[in-house]
Amino acid sequence: MTEDAELLAHYVERGGEPWNVSLEASWLDYELRAWVKPRLPVKWPVAACNIGIGVGLWDDWLGHELGASITSIDADPEVCRRFRLRQARERHPNPAIVRCFDASTGSLGVGRFDVITIVGSTLAEAVDRVALEARALAALATGGVLLIADVGNREPPPDADELRRLGEIWVAFRERRA
Repeated sequence: MTEDAELLAHYVERGGEPWNVSLEASWLDYELRAWVKPRLPVKWPVAACNIGIGVGLWDDWLGHELGASITSIDADPEVCRRFRLRQARERHPNPAIVRCFDASTGSLGVGRFDVITIVGSTLAEAVDRVALEARALAALATGGVLLIADVGNREPPPDADELRRLGEIWVAFRERRA
């Protein structure tokens, strides 16, 4: 399959899922961005990381919002490859530095990032979510912030800083500082 055919299939597949084009998904994007934006660092240059690429829309937004390339991490090699390809084809002004590994078992570095985001179903899909959060906290630079939006809880989690109900799903927002 050519790169063009593969990207076309990706766009059609992404738009074909009822969740991706639902009002709930659009509202969630709005809620996530509204919660995260005021918590982003304002210094320059900024070192940012997102764990869990998915289709890459969050990574695209974060790179645009910060005006910088971010480090994007995902355990799925196909997700990483397709994200690199899509950002190159779309000529993203701040293409991500894509790293393919499981961040709950691999090293993110120590004191490296000013902001790390973990959004969506990433924590639920992690091999070890406690280890993932610990590694993310260790990778924050002094004064850095870990922003988590854990999506998909059927019951409100007890340790969330902020909660939003999205139909039958709770979104838990948490902020941790180094």
